[in-house]
Amino acid sequence: MFKTLLKRHTRETAKPREGELYKEVTVGGKVFELRYGYYEEFERNGRFNDPIPIYPDFIEYPVYTDEGHPIVTAMQDVCANYVCAHDDDGDSCQDCKYFKKHEDLFGICQSPDRLKDE
Repeated sequence: MFKTLLKRHTRETAKPREGELYKEVTVGGKVFELRYGYYEEFERNGRFNDPIPIYPDFIEYPVYTDEGHPIVTAMQDVCANYVCAHDDDGDSCQDCKYFKKHEDLFGICQSPDRLKDE
């Protein structure tokens, strides 16, 4: 019994490895695999820098819902259509009034000016 508990505890507390699947997320009809990794090379060198879930770069590689809305992440930099949704100054998509949150850190930009032309 102790061996079974130890195996389960080790599995649940094991550090993630680069490239391992974190989860699959479906947003706007598109499926994304999130894997553990690093955004910058220097992050690998830290003693306590475990890999983290890596999100797609939707600024460099835009992806749209089936309806033509851009898929975004909460932490990405704001675009030219940004309108702060609260009194504080925001600096990421999640602070925009057009950001519609979905699973995890994913969202859909509801700005009519960013709708993809068909």
